[in-house]
Amino acid sequence: MSTNSVSLNNVSHTSDVPSTTTAATQELGQDAFLNLLVTQLQNQDPLNPQENGEFIAQLAQFSQVEQLTNANDALGLLYQAMASMNNASMTQLLGKNIRAFGDTFHYEGAGSTDILFDATDAVATATLTIQDENGKVVYSTEMGPLEEGEGSYTWDGNSLSGGDAPEGDYTFSITARDSDGNEVVVQEIIEGEIDGMSFESGTPVPSIRGVEVSLADIIFVSTAEDAAEEDAREGSVQ
Repeated sequence: MSTNSVSLNNVSHTSDVPSTTTAATQELGQDAFLNLLVTQLQNQDPLNPQENGEFIAQLAQFSQVEQLTNANDALGLLYQAMASMNNASMTQLLGKNIRAFGDTFHYEGAGSTDILFDATDAVATATLTIQDENGKVVYSTEMGPLEEGEGSYTWDGNSLSGGDAPEGDYTFSITARDSDGNEVVVQEIIEGEIDGMSFESGTPVPSIRGVEVSLADIIFVSTAEDAAEEDAREGSVQ
């Protein structure tokens, strides 16, 4: 009478082995490993039993699986702890003034607002375009020559249709060229006080008057007192 030897590394199908594949995972866990090992022992050829060396090697594999499972659980707990600490630390940005790369700002519907930018080279001609949430151009103007580096333009809120633009979120862009007609990159910059912090995505996302700002785009952080002192220094110099 002959029997079939079942190899641990080459099990394709047997009615004695419970299915370890679910819709949620394809991983080989401890229970699945033990089931395969026991099935192999039950189905090995009595006249040609498995070599001791192979059996010991498979036990060592089981030990490694167990260690990796425990390590994975420990790393999961460590990640949760670090994420919690990171979220808590990010709340310290609330109430701070920041400057960040970005092209979206909130306009209150009255008064003026400063449009900030950073030119990579001297600019001979530049055009500022402001659009509303629907992509409609509400304002456009020629800015004239610009120096290399950071600068600003004060928008009084006037729209192309006349009167003040309504309250809402707006985006702006600046196209610029040098004296030779070559395009000059002008980076849009926003600034303001962080007054909100969202954790819905699992990663802290600060916001300025409802406009979200990526943490990776923040280039400067200061307190309200720092901003007041800076304004006072600029006023005394002028």
